[in-house]
Amino acid sequence: MLCGRDYWDFNAGSGGKVYEMRMRRHYTRDQLAELAGISSKFLYDIETGRSGCSSYVMYRLAEALDVSVDYLFDYGGDCGEQMEELCSHFYGSQKESMTSILRLIYNMME
Repeated sequence: MLCGRDYWDFNAGSGGKVYEMRMRRHYTRDQLAELAGISSKFLYDIETGRSGCSSYVMYRLAEALDVSVDYLFDYGGDCGEQMEELCSHFYGSQKESMTSILRLIYNMME
C-alpha cells in the first residue's frame, strides 16, 4: 500500500495530471505519445489509471508537457506529512530533489 492509498488511486491521480496537462497544452493523445516516445494506447492506459509507468516514462511525459515530475505525482494524496518529515533534514534545492526522489521511489515500490 502506498501511504494509505492503493496503487490504482496513485496511478489514476498521476494519470489524471498527465491528462489535465495534455488538455492545457492542446495536445492530442497521439501528439503527446509521440513526444514522450510511447504508444497512444499506453498513454491512454496511464491517463485512465489502468496502468502505471516507469519513472523514465513519467520523466519523458513531464518533459514533453514542460512540467516537473513531482507536479505529476502531486495529486492530493495523503503522503504529504510523511514526505515532509523525511525531507526535514534537507534544505532548499536539496529538499526539492529529495522530495522528487521519494515520490519516484513510492511509485516504483508498487
